Amino acid sequence: MVLNKPIRIFRVIARLNIGGPAIHVISLCERLGRAGYQTRLVCGRVGPHEGDMSYLASEKKIEPLMIENLGREVSPLGDLSALTALRSQAKQFDPHIIHTHTAKAGTLGRLTGMSLNAMRRKRSRIRIVHTFHGHVFHSYFSPLKSLAFVRIERFLARFTDRIIVVSPLMKKEICNTYSIANPEKVIVIPLGFDLEGFKVQRDSGEAMRKKFFPDAPDGFSVVGIVGRLTHVKNHVMFLEAAKGLIEAAGDHVFKFLVVGDGELKGELMNHARKLGVSQAVAFSGWQKDMEAVYRAMDVVALTSLNEGTPVTLIEAMAAAKPVVGTEVGGVPDLLGSVDKRESGGYKVAERGLLVPSSEPKILTRALLHLIENREWAGQTAEKASHFAFERFSLERLVRDMESLYEELMA
Repeated sequence: MVLNKPIRIFRVIARLNIGGPAIHVISLCERLGRAGYQTRLVCGRVGPHEGDMSYLASEKKIEPLMIENLGREVSPLGDLSALTALRSQAKQFDPHIIHTHTAKAGTLGRLTGMSLNAMRRKRSRIRIVHTFHGHVFHSYFSPLKSLAFVRIERFLARFTDRIIVVSPLMKKEICNTYSIANPEKVIVIPLGFDLEGFKVQRDSGEAMRKKFFPDAPDGFSVVGIVGRLTHVKNHVMFLEAAKGLIEAAGDHVFKFLVVGDGELKGELMNHARKLGVSQAVAFSGWQKDMEAVYRAMDVVALTSLNEGTPVTLIEAMAAAKPVVGTEVGGVPDLLGSVDKRESGGYKVAERGLLVPSSEPKILTRALLHLIENREWAGQTAEKASHFAFERFSLERLVRDMESLYEELMA
């Protein structure tokens, strides 16, 4: 350690909703605490349609500080109130580093650091770090609003000591496509998770399959998708591909498991009814025992319009499940170099299949390929599992983060 006293980290995230960013920050707080760092985790409230991961923080004995109005919604008066509260808490904690995660928390947290640094000497200033787990520069908002977010991020980047991205492709987007910051300021630190539970095969997943599909015949196949039921996750494409798969299946029975919740749940259930596939689709809501859920699936799909490094694919890969994902964000980095492009329009990569977003017919053909070529799919899934455990271990993440913090404090 480069200081005589522990490094203090003021970590800010908008909310601890189910997903990769929440797991990431909770795990870092717990593991860095073991290494002697002092962390204050600050967050807002989870939205009404979102799963809450506060239980994980409790299990890790992490007590987040809750600030009203720090959550997802943008409100000028609410955001000003949250900024005032953040500034008060940060001043009291006196951090060496402010590390922010997700867009809104990244804005308010970095403004907090900037305002405190304005009254400090250069040698004693707070170092500011921001992690892009994904970005909101397309497919979330209108073009005008997206442009405003780009300009805000360019301004904030000038006062940020290090910007972390979770994949090489995201660095290319941040530096080249959107010109947020110079490449020298941006570093790639892949996500890291405790994946050991996905390695242990406690059961075949049959009990979970029967729970969601009690009337299905023997030998049926389950195609799963995991994520918030929101526009950017593009579940409509999944449901339309499900319809195509049922029509192409002949005598084979396919079932489709949609894991997650969100504001579009009712709309998606109605869409499944209009497509005539509602009898084959189970909307399970959020599930805590994700290891068992993945064991119940034969194939895992991801249909997002925009992604950072999707945790659902990392977990599915760790569980040795064949995966197919849309070619967006950090997904190609996960699935590896492309071996060939099939006549069906999908790409065969080292660790799975890639499809264009908003092309349900191509997704149908890709899913059929995985089901019809089970031996190849199994070998590819095993290769993907080894990659997930090597690349996304929690131990590696903690080492990378310690190196960054100590470099900043040197």
